[in-house]
Amino acid sequence: MNPNALRAAETLLDFIGKTETGRTGIEAYSTIYGHKEGKLSKPLTDFTLDELLAAQRTWGKNWGSSAAGKFQIIRKTLVGLIAQLGLAGSAKFSIKTQDMLGYQLLKGRGFEQFVDGKLSLKAFALNLSREWASFPVLGPTQGASRAVQRGQSYYAGDGLNKALVSAADLEALLAEVLNEATRAAPAPVPTAPKPIPAEPAQPAPEPPKAKNGCLGWSIFIAVVIAALAFVAFFVRF
Repeated sequence: MNPNALRAAETLLDFIGKTETGRTGIEAYSTIYGHKEGKLSKPLTDFTLDELLAAQRTWGKNWGSSAAGKFQIIRKTLVGLIAQLGLAGSAKFSIKTQDMLGYQLLKGRGFEQFVDGKLSLKAFALNLSREWASFPVLGPTQGASRAVQRGQSYYAGDGLNKALVSAADLEALLAEVLNEATRAAPAPVPTAPKPIPAEPAQPAPEPPKAKNGCLGWSIFIAVVIAALAFVAFFVRF
């Protein structure tokens, strides 16, 4: 998937985490349903997946829901995600693991089809509302337990859940996510070609040297001529 789509997924996941937990940043990852994380023996992010699955059995009975972490993943959903991703029970429910689980949930609800233009915004929103009870449906539909109207949670009427964001705000967010995911990457700035370095100037060729033999004869002839001239001068007088 292209980098823009991954950034868009992060934008959506951050919105989901804030809506589901009422928190941002690291605190969102340590949240459990009802904000009862203060009763835990250690931070939620230090739990192994095996430890978390065991604890969720108790939370579901005692506190009404087993929802845990930034994306408020219930026990049944977590079991399925662990199988899908092949995660070890000894792996911690860390920030990195939660982000991976959240993205897997997005993909399971059609995120890739949405950004590829194969799933409408309204249909994608309905899928999200089925995964996260705090999200509203965008139009009249049959919910989990009764017919629900635009702006209501898909799980309205169960005595436990309600939408925590308006339908208009969700529509605006998903439009922004789609725009971010499909934004064209900036074209690379062309770089000027590097100048080709000039070839170094070649030194002028040296004049051919006279062969040693020719030079010797030239000197001999010059000496003879000088001697004859000297003798002729004295003979003359």
